[in-house]
Amino acid sequence: MQSFNWTQFLASTIGIAMLLLGALWWVRRQKNLTGGLLSDRRIQVLEAMPLSLKHKMVLIQVDDQLVLASVSPAEVKTLHAWTQGADHVA
Repeated sequence: MQSFNWTQFLASTIGIAMLLLGALWWVRRQKNLTGGLLSDRRIQVLEAMPLSLKHKMVLIQVDDQLVLASVSPAEVKTLHAWTQGADHVA
C-alpha cells in the first residue's frame, strides 16, 4: 500500500485555489472594463423591472431623452418618453 503524500496534496489544493481566485479576478476585471465602455454609448438601459416571467419594463436613455418601454417576447411598446431636463424627472 502506498503512503499518502501530503506535500503534493497541499500543493495541488493551493494551486487550484489560486487558479480559481485568478479566474474570479479576471471575470471581475472584464466586467469593470465593459462597464466603462458602456458609459460612452448613446443608448443605455438605466433600469429594468420584471413584471412576470416574460414581461418587463425598462427605462432607456437615448442621448438626453428617457424612454419607458414594456418588453415582451412578442413586442416592445413605448409607454412614455420625455427629455431628461424636464421638471418632473428626478
